[in-house]
Amino acid sequence: MSMEEKHEIRETLGAATRDEGGDLRDRVREVVLQAILRRQPDPQALREVMRDAVAGVGDGLASRGGQVGDALREAVQGLDEAIGKSVYALQMAVEESWGRGRTFAEGDLREAADAVKGLEDDLLGTLKETADRAQGGLRNEFEALGTHLRNNGTDTGQRVRAILEVLQNRLGSAASGAPQEAKHTAHAAAGRLADVASGILRGLADAIDIKRG
Repeated sequence: MSMEEKHEIRETLGAATRDEGGDLRDRVREVVLQAILRRQPDPQALREVMRDAVAGVGDGLASRGGQVGDALREAVQGLDEAIGKSVYALQMAVEESWGRGRTFAEGDLREAADAVKGLEDDLLGTLKETADRAQGGLRNEFEALGTHLRNNGTDTGQRVRAILEVLQNRLGSAASGAPQEAKHTAHAAAGRLADVASGILRGLADAIDIKRG
């Protein structure tokens, strides 16, 4: 992700959070989904967008002042939903590709599992880092929200657990399949997987827009 893109995410969400009108949850979810679509919904992209989004929310709330607890919860809920839907798109891409006969090498599946399994911790860690940089009441609100999400779970965490189950099942199939065949087809399948996931995520984003309209 370029510095211009990172700056745009932070500035857009900072402005959205400063504005006390409109549905902040929907706005954050929309901005984050669009940012991920521009990058492809791979785990590294999710992490980068997540950090810039939380930073932007923190900037906006710091400028707003006053009671910001409700606005923070709305913004983070929108972020959590966007990241969760992106992980879900990855899961559907794996299942769809497998259903069409595209196989994956065992190492590719393990790499995918390792990449996504820390996303919820990354989200909570990003909230903590932002809390450490914040001051006064905003810092308290970030800390309280982080504690709440750690105790009660996130949509991102739920989606991560679901895709890990899928990947573990596929790992078993890959291990029992023909190694040379899996190696031969894995590269072609992996090249298409990001496109499939992006298409699924775009469909989810469009469905959200239709529902809102």
